[in-house]
Amino acid sequence: MNKLKLVVIFLFICCLFEGKGQDKTLWENGLPDDPAYFPIAVWLQDPDDAAAYKSGGINLYIGLWQGPTEDQLSTLRAAGMPVMCSQNSTGLNHLDDSIIVGWTQQDEPDNAQSDGSGGYDPCIEPEIIVANYDDIKEGDPTRPVYMNLGQGVSYIDWVGRGTCTGDTLSYPEYIEGCDIISYDIYPVTSKYDLIRNNLWYVPQGIDNLRRWSGGVKPVWCWIETTHINSENKPTPSQVKAEVWMALVHGAKGFGYFCHEWVPEFNANALLDDPVMFPAVSKINTQIHQLAAILNSPDIHGVVSVGSSNAGVPVDIMVKHHEDSLYVFAVSMRNGTTTATFSVKGIPDGEVTVISEDRELTISDGTFEDLYEGYGVHLYKMSLPNTGVEKETAASFTIFPNPCSDLLTIHTDLPIQYLSLTDMTGKKVEIPAHPGEKQYDVSRIIPGTYILQVSTIDEIHHEKILIQNAF
Repeated sequence: MNKLKLVVIFLFICCLFEGKGQDKTLWENGLPDDPAYFPIAVWLQDPDDAAAYKSGGINLYIGLWQGPTEDQLSTLRAAGMPVMCSQNSTGLNHLDDSIIVGWTQQDEPDNAQSDGSGGYDPCIEPEIIVANYDDIKEGDPTRPVYMNLGQGVSYIDWVGRGTCTGDTLSYPEYIEGCDIISYDIYPVTSKYDLIRNNLWYVPQGIDNLRRWSGGVKPVWCWIETTHINSENKPTPSQVKAEVWMALVHGAKGFGYFCHEWVPEFNANALLDDPVMFPAVSKINTQIHQLAAILNSPDIHGVVSVGSSNAGVPVDIMVKHHEDSLYVFAVSMRNGTTTATFSVKGIPDGEVTVISEDRELTISDGTFEDLYEGYGVHLYKMSLPNTGVEKETAASFTIFPNPCSDLLTIHTDLPIQYLSLTDMTGKKVEIPAHPGEKQYDVSRIIPGTYILQVSTIDEIHHEKILIQNAF
């Protein structure tokens, strides 16, 4: 029997997926394409410390001091620590070395550049960065090119850009000079009153980079963990909030800044910190556990959130993985509020608060939780049990699920009947015709449905999550 391919086009159904980023498989020798991989980096650290960082959940080095050198690459290889580094002659001699997973551009080209005499030259022209990118790709097109920008990405009027201050039109041009774009801003340790302790500057920069890149390139950021050059230092809870703010706003990777100059210079101050390093290790462990979920498409239209305190908004990211719905939420201001979550398609049920050893109850499609400070809470809830069992072993596959505007069914079954049934039992029939390969359906309310695929003597069911209807 020839394999039958049926395509069901939902003309009035739309799933709006954001933050897909660039397909990592485009880079033959780049980052792992395993959905369970999520990049967590450190910047310009000694390769001798790679094993220690790896024990804390760090899985990427970015930058090598005056490198790469043969010794640096050998040490990282022994530790199993991938690196993104400059494409110098040593790097070009190691194009077959899997330890190199990317090439780096000059750091913070959007800032005013030191003239070597105590003064500053203007920022680097984007055309120069793009030309450098072309040269790097000519040397090796199989790895991504990474570039980091300065805090002007979020703090638009930051004077450190010199004559380029306030020029946001150049950022889309800079982004043309890389495959992965990141930036850094450190609100706790900032010397600027406007920024200090306003952690929301971190996700604001993520939003800007995603917009300037058109949403087609992965956006990363750097997270403060030390004094840097300030008397202030972030707490573990502030670091956690910055990380999750970035993730909720679409960051596809991040790194920790480990250096500090106060009270004295220490290049690996994070690693030496007996409180902060275990704290970030715990954060990293949780992110690696959730990596496959974080790497899945965002879901829109199913969950909404309201805040009892208008001055303390709560932002969310919603994911669907296997038979569960996930809501990752973070308070965007340093205050107290009660957040009320409305969940379509799940009128009643239990909510597990991940890593907090507590549960909440969904009643009439809503549940509440308390947020204090820059609070972070991660929720998991099971999709309803419809009571429908699979009569036979499924011999069809459906992609994507949750739905997109195009739902494709691959099967070797002679289809006789198709239908969608919601959680109340209401059924929408999709007329099936012999040999027909395209089906149109009428307007459907977002929610959880069971797709029934029937043949002459078999019935198969698959749970589907539909997000938005036009």
